[in-house]
Amino acid sequence: MVQKGKKVFRFRLLAAAAVLVLALAVFLAWSAVFFDVLAGVPFSRAYADREGRLFHIFLTADQKYRLWTPLADFPPALVEAVLLQEDRYFYGHWGINPAAMLRAGWETYVKKSRRMGASTITMQLARLRYGLSTGNIPGKIGQVFRAFFLEICLSKQEILEAYLNLAPLGGNIEGFGTASWYYFNKAPGELTLGELLMLVVIPQNPVLRAPLRVQERGIPPKLMEARFTLYESWTTVHPEDLSFRAEMEMPPYLVNRFPREAPHFAEYLHYREDTERGGTGPGNRAGGLTVTTLDRNLQNILERELEACLVRNRSWGIDNGSMLLLDWTSMEVLAAVGSANYADDGIQGQVNGFASKRSPGSTLKPFVYAMAMEQGLIHPETMLKDSPRGFSEYTPDNYQGAFKGPVKAWFALVDSRNIPAVQLAADIHNPDLYDFLAKAGVRGLKEKAHYGLSVVLGTADLTMLELTGLYAALPNGGILKSPHFLPDTAAPESGIVRLLSPQAAAVTLNMLERNPAPDDTPYGTGRSMPVAYKTGTSIGFKDAWSIAVFDRYVLAVWLGNFSGEGNSAFVGRLSAAPLQFRIIDAIVSDVPASLPPRAMPEGLALVSVCAVSGALPNDDCPQLVDTWFIPGVSPINHCRIHRRVYIDTRTGYRSDETEGPHITSEVREFWPTDLLEIFAEAGLPRFLPPPYPPQDAAPAGGSDGGGRGRSAEAVGFPPSIISPLGNTTYILRPQDGRRNRIVLLAESDQDAGDIFWFANTLFLGRAQPYERFLWQPEPGLWDITAVDSRGRSAGLRLTVEMEPR
Repeated sequence: MVQKGKKVFRFRLLAAAAVLVLALAVFLAWSAVFFDVLAGVPFSRAYADREGRLFHIFLTADQKYRLWTPLADFPPALVEAVLLQEDRYFYGHWGINPAAMLRAGWETYVKKSRRMGASTITMQLARLRYGLSTGNIPGKIGQVFRAFFLEICLSKQEILEAYLNLAPLGGNIEGFGTASWYYFNKAPGELTLGELLMLVVIPQNPVLRAPLRVQERGIPPKLMEARFTLYESWTTVHPEDLSFRAEMEMPPYLVNRFPREAPHFAEYLHYREDTERGGTGPGNRAGGLTVTTLDRNLQNILERELEACLVRNRSWGIDNGSMLLLDWTSMEVLAAVGSANYADDGIQGQVNGFASKRSPGSTLKPFVYAMAMEQGLIHPETMLKDSPRGFSEYTPDNYQGAFKGPVKAWFALVDSRNIPAVQLAADIHNPDLYDFLAKAGVRGLKEKAHYGLSVVLGTADLTMLELTGLYAALPNGGILKSPHFLPDTAAPESGIVRLLSPQAAAVTLNMLERNPAPDDTPYGTGRSMPVAYKTGTSIGFKDAWSIAVFDRYVLAVWLGNFSGEGNSAFVGRLSAAPLQFRIIDAIVSDVPASLPPRAMPEGLALVSVCAVSGALPNDDCPQLVDTWFIPGVSPINHCRIHRRVYIDTRTGYRSDETEGPHITSEVREFWPTDLLEIFAEAGLPRFLPPPYPPQDAAPAGGSDGGGRGRSAEAVGFPPSIISPLGNTTYILRPQDGRRNRIVLLAESDQDAGDIFWFANTLFLGRAQPYERFLWQPEPGLWDITAVDSRGRSAGLRLTVEMEPR
């Protein structure tokens, strides 16, 4: 029985040992496939320009500068020098070098002559990765076992790569790739022999050898000695490098700092990179050097011109701004300045201006005009009215309160006239401007009713990135594409949104090219390319904008205060536009134009229109101009300004007779009465028609009892009701003589005579154009109609309620 019990015990012991061996084999096999020695090690996020030059690096969570660099990016000479210095038999052992360990043990613990190390690269990696204390025998034994484990789980190349990225290079700098940028501002592949040998000898004693305080202490002598010793060993293998001896005896030129350029560009990517890439990317280890679209030369131009602008205008209280430059052909962001000075707390310099929501002012007006053309309301030469008027919930004004009367659509756009823009914004539908912004993916929009028509003047906040994306849609044929900061991350075809037709986009860009430069230098005279630009000023003078499309670029410039404090100097045309054109001139002089002149797309035609009214000409229009038409879409109404009238030469009065010895005909201009008032205020004479004889004035189609009747004419402008406002509820006070009446006021064509007012079918009375007629209504729903003496009419609907007593 005893013998049998022993056999059972041995069997169970062997079975347990077999299970343990099997489990260990499975664990090691799993580790060999899935083990990542650097898992959990944070690496710095760092960003390089489009040429691969580092411009910004961030600390890791453990406050280290540790830049992930693949083994393939290290020059072979550096790898060879590391093996020569640290582990000459790296490829011939399994994590430890027994001969070296015996020699080191003899010297350190037996002879006690000197402390001698014997750590292989694998052992050093184990110490660095797991934070081992190896100054005693138990710690060294633990290091050995860790080294064996690493050798089992990793290839030699993986071990070497991990070591090169964790090696201590002085202070909080880890990894040879990181040190290359810090000490020399170079990629590892650009290091000279003397530079890479200097780096290689630092990890053995970073405290004494790292040249961190060169200005205070100079180059450490221990560093120079160690480098020269390694160089002598190097030349035994590479005698062809003996010519570098003089270099090894001289101290290296050190930069000793990381570049800190384009901080807002880098910070934006630091928080958005994962989103734009859809992950950290292969081999990126949530860190590493990310190549961006930044063009350092263009970035320097923007920063230099902004600084010069602020110096010139600091006395006006202009001390901050931001800018963004992108290539609309690729949608790559080439340069971005978030503030004038990142480190200046006085201007809240750490706020990123190109990613912050701001009021765009009038910079959205081009898209209102583009949609109006697309919906057949206007073409560039259409005459629009810039005269005082109110809209149901909104009464806009112009800058400095001035009105210019009749203006061409293109001029109203480039001169940023508010009334025509708001009128067009009220006329466009499906989409209107709000729908346009929503379709473009503008974030943070409130409900449409919150903005009303004021959205065209900038009450909906946008970021500079969103604005430049909208403007880039114009040269891109009306197609919206998202700006991006990383190469090869353009939006897929499924993510492209058509905002405008190619025709409307091209004509809008053509209109903006007619905007005169603030320095009055026209295209073809001083500049080699047209510049299509629009300025904007937010309500309260808080933001000054200028956005331009030229050659392959879209450039946005903003001046203002992040605090929201207003300044009368923040006027787009007066402050932002001059800075923008200085930047454009600097870019063009440094980077010549690369695109041929822009061709207009198919589906457009040049059509002659009346030079005054912008409508299709009648036989009496004296002068014509050409304008772009979208056939089948653009308006085809004929000119109503120029009309042939007949004059009795005996009296000088106008006559309805067309023939006779004393009848002559002339072409005169007929203007709406509101525009005539503006002409009169401005002292601008117009070639107006003479009046009829006083006794002949009569309403349309009828007779005043004394003169002959004249039939209504279909030509001319119908009345335009200024007051009351349509689709509005008026609440009156019955007992208040000043608050129980509504003012009726209308403008009309020049030959309209009196205005006849009707409420539903009730005749209220008559008044001259621009003469106020007071009406005391009853509560209810009323249709108000204004009819001129020629039978032309206009109407609106309103509701009247009485205030409770």
